[in-house]
Amino acid sequence: MLYKLFYQRYRRKYQKAKRAADRLRGVKTAYKKEVAALRRRVALLEDGYVVEWCSNCDTQITMLWNVKEDGCRACCPHCGEVMMLCDSCQGECDYNYGNDTCKEM
Repeated sequence: MLYKLFYQRYRRKYQKAKRAADRLRGVKTAYKKEVAALRRRVALLEDGYVVEWCSNCDTQITMLWNVKEDGCRACCPHCGEVMMLCDSCQGECDYNYGNDTCKEM
C-alpha cells in the first residue's frame, strides 16, 4: 500500500516535469525560428554595403556599392579623393601606389 502512495506521488512529479520540458521545447523551437529570421534580415541589410577607411580625411565611410559592377575604386563622399576598396578585393592585394593600379581594376 505504501508503494502505491509513492508511485502516485512520483507519477505526478514526472508528469509535471514532462509538461515543463514540453513547454521548453516549444520555446526553443520558436527561438530558433526567430534567430533564423533575424539572420536572413541582417544578410539582406548587409548585402551591397562597403565599409572602408578614407586615408585622406581619416573617416570611416559606409556606402552602398557593388564591387563587381562599379569596381574597387570609389570617391570619398566627404573629401572627394579617390579611395581603393581593398577590403572588398578577392585574394591578395597587389595595389601599385606608383601606377595607381591593381589586378581588380
